[in-house]
Parts: sequence; C-alpha cells; structure tokens
Amino acid sequence: MKKIYILALFVLGLACSDSTDVLEENFTRGGLVVWETVPSSFTLNFAEIETTEFSHVVEDPNENIVSYDLRLIYDGIVVDKFITLTTFPTTLTITAANLLQVLNLTPDEVDLSIPFEFLATITTTEGVFDGAPVDFDSATNTNNGGNSATELFDNPAFNQAISFSLNFLIPPPPNIGGTFFEEPFGSAGDYERDDPIAEGELFNNPGQPSVQHTALGPIGENEIGFRTFFSNPDMSAGSPGFDDENIGVTTDASLVGGFFDGGSQAYRLEDTDGVLIILFDRVEINPSVHPQTGVRIQFYPGETAWEPEDFLRIKAEVERGGVTETVVLIDVIGDDDPDGNDIETTYMGQWNIATTELFDGVTAYTLQIEAQTGVNAEFIYFDEMLIYLP
Repeated sequence: MKKIYILALFVLGLACSDSTDVLEENFTRGGLVVWETVPSSFTLNFAEIETTEFSHVVEDPNENIVSYDLRLIYDGIVVDKFITLTTFPTTLTITAANLLQVLNLTPDEVDLSIPFEFLATITTTEGVFDGAPVDFDSATNTNNGGNSATELFDNPAFNQAISFSLNFLIPPPPNIGGTFFEEPFGSAGDYERDDPIAEGELFNNPGQPSVQHTALGPIGENEIGFRTFFSNPDMSAGSPGFDDENIGVTTDASLVGGFFDGGSQAYRLEDTDGVLIILFDRVEINPSVHPQTGVRIQFYPGETAWEPEDFLRIKAEVERGGVTETVVLIDVIGDDDPDGNDIETTYMGQWNIATTELFDGVTAYTLQIEAQTGVNAEFIYFDEMLIYLP
C-alpha cells in the first residue's frame, strides 16, 4: 500500500502568503526520505577505519522520487552529490574509506570533534526539494532556507533521512568495567533542591537526573555506583550554590555533537557556584588475575568563556602493596594558566581522556571528581569511567 506523508508547515504569527502556501504544498507532494528503521547509532569505528561503514535502508514513502543527492559537509569542505540514490527502498551505505578519499584526508588528519554532516537534495516528479529547514523572513515574506519544515527535525517520529551527521568514535580499551552512566535513571531536565547552599550529599529525586547510583551487581556485569556531594558554596557569586540546574545523569547530548560514545547517557554538571564532588565506588582488583591496570574517564567542557576561579580536578586513590597513594589524573583551572594548561585554552569543546598510567599490582581504585563552574555555559560532561587493561 502506498504510504503518503503529509507534513504541514505552520508559521506562527505570520499572515497567509503565497510562499507559505507553496511550502505547505511541497510537503503534500513529497520531498521526503525516511529510514526503514532509525539507526541506533550514527557513528563509525575509528579503530577499524579501513573497513567501518554506516549502512541502513531508506524509503520513499510518497513513491515519487527521481533522485536523492546527498551532500557531504566537513570542516567547511562541501562535496556535492557525495551519494546519489535513484531507486527505493534501497540501502544507503557510507564508508569511512570513501569519506577520507573524497576529502583527501589521512586518518591522522581527521578531527574527531568535527562531525561529517549530510544534507539531501531530493528531486521528485513534482519538483526539487532542498533538505535544509525553511528560514522564513516575515519582513520580506520570503523563504531564505530550504524546503523542509523545522518540525521534520524536531519530531523523531518523522524518521527523516534528509539531514543527519556521523561521528567517528574510538572504542574503549580492554577493561574490567566501570560505568557509562547507562544504568541510572537519566533525564534532560534539571536536578532541583530547596536550599541552594546546603552542603553534603545529594539524593535522587523522582523523575530527575540521578545524582547517586548503587551498583546492581559485580563489576564487569553491572556498572559501578557513585555518589554526589556539594561543598564550599561560592558566597561571592550573585546566587551562591544551586537549586535548579542540569546536574546528574543526562540524556541530552545536544551540546556534545548529539551522541555519546558509550550509549545514550552521561553525567553532566553546570553552574555549581561551589564545589561539586562525584565519588565513584571503590573497585577491588585481583592483581594475580590482572597484574597491570589503570583508571580513566572522558570529559567534555563546554566551549565558552571560562574563568580562573573555575576548576576541574580528577584524582584516584590507588591501593597497592598495602599502601594507598593519591594519583592526580588532571588538575586545571578555567582560564589564565600561565602555561596554557587550562580548560579554555586546551580542553573545551571536545572530548578528552583523563587517565593514569598502567600500574603493577593494584588491589583497588577509588576515583573522585571535583569541579566548580559559575554559569550555565560552563558545563562539563563525563562518560566512560573505566578500569582499563593493557
């Protein structure tokens, strides 16, 4: 049976115009390609760069497409008609090798923080449809954008394969376990509390991002637990501490490229106006089974104007030979470090890995994060906390 997708564009606050009518008609006449099944991940495996591929079936629900031309955009470079499809349903396949070839890049020249963006131009029996969203200028009563309704991209139910991006991911190293923050409850909303300057442990609120998690079982089979604490509210700030911020396990990846390497959740903090501490469970190691181990975690600071008073400190208590020592994985301020080793100069706007070296004979690790930020834009995501192996 023929499936007809009728997508109406509603421009709120605008009077009816010929341009608006034409845009509405565009969506009744086609210009739409959808995934047969929405891909679970829009990623390519960097460790298998010669063979990795993104391959999924796309469909023409209105059965009137003449050609589907996919444009590639990467770091200011535009490749028109990177892929052209003329029959549907069919499999859209994008290989890493082809991406590097058309962009004339070597693997060493790939910036993992920059996505490969794709935008379709769709020719149908009714006309040509630019996959970019509309950009209607009410002052001139003209459309300065493409022919796709913004609702098409805002609502995942439309399942569109018109505009999307791919990122390279680096798979985690061999490991005993840790956490990708997938087991705790996550939310894109805020964590709330009554007293913004109250010090001590934070506790989970129903329906809000988790700030504590109890391991469901042994490491390797389940994620390890963690707890969150607040201390030293910044009384010099206009609003010391916090009572309603995006703190805890989040599902919102929109500020880090739209995805998380390890799944669909990560831990995020922002605008703490005081010191936030994330304390992970102590993980015991059998050195006769795992003679060499280390601990690491990924972090992503927001790209903004950081302040010298902001800081990020990640450290681990490392137990071996009956002695416990504190090992600092990273200790940086927000800005103005004389050597340039600060968040704004070196780390913001990308995923980074804070790691120890591989140690011999470790019997236990306890990882701890301490951070202070002063505004919403000064956020930090954390993901992939692992006890790793050689």
